[in-house]
Amino acid sequence: MLTICIPAYRPQNFLERVLVSVQAQTFRDFRVVISNDGGFERESFEPFRRMANVRIHHQPGRLGWVDNANWLIRRVKTPYFAILPQDDTIEPDYYAALVDLLEKTPAAGSACTAIQTVGRPDADVIRSQNVIGDLEDRISQVFRMSYAGVSFRAVNRTPANLRDLTVPGNRLDNMFADSTWIMRQAIQGEMLYLDRPLYRKLYHSGNTHMGWLETPARTLALAWLRYCQQMAIHAARSMVDETQREVIGDLACERAFSRDNGLRPLAVSRAFDAIWSQSEQDLRRERMKTALWRSLQQGQGGCYTWRKYMHRLV
Repeated sequence: MLTICIPAYRPQNFLERVLVSVQAQTFRDFRVVISNDGGFERESFEPFRRMANVRIHHQPGRLGWVDNANWLIRRVKTPYFAILPQDDTIEPDYYAALVDLLEKTPAAGSACTAIQTVGRPDADVIRSQNVIGDLEDRISQVFRMSYAGVSFRAVNRTPANLRDLTVPGNRLDNMFADSTWIMRQAIQGEMLYLDRPLYRKLYHSGNTHMGWLETPARTLALAWLRYCQQMAIHAARSMVDETQREVIGDLACERAFSRDNGLRPLAVSRAFDAIWSQSEQDLRRERMKTALWRSLQQGQGGCYTWRKYMHRLV
């Protein structure tokens, strides 16, 4: 059975679209749980209570998109679950195809498809790739791939401890939190990718990530460095070998300061260039490597020291 988690905030006309696409699924063993973040516009949710397998919860106060998603994840009681943003839609065989992949591959922890973008002139297909192999291989692949949040929409095998797949937020408007979560998916198991655009992502002015484009350069740079640090910390917690931890630190620094747009978004590169010269970036990269290596050696105890360093770095 599959739990479809829909974190909603002022969904306006979007929610009907997504629920219609869910009700059209050929895979029928599912339940839908909607969390209305902040209790806004309760009356607009009432028509959907009559839909089969739909449950609606109204939060008493604003949680924000990360905490709202985590509220849903922590209440999953089915073998599989998926997060479905309120303004996207899915093709009729979306969940059938992904659950089938997971059923056939016990080593896999998640499965996703390509994403068809809708609502912008340059609409295209966002693609990803398989993340397979042992734990060390999977961690390395995630650091080196450009995934654009594709697997955030995946069907996930529910872990024994639901906290292992909650979304790790941050104090910088939760920028890149969906991408940070992908490291947690890789730690849970192989990530399967189906190269068919069965998912449709709608771009509009109210998208959370669209607001990130207006973020000041210094804040964007800090958020990116924080994201790379979070990925390293999550990865290092699953490793006990010091050599492996050192490799993780190198991979995090490579992703943080790479000039390759496949590893670092163009907007982040522009933010770095706006506040630092190339020589200053090189210097900060070396300092980051040293600080991150020390924090990974210290394990949990090094996280606080690392966070303080990150703020000084920017």
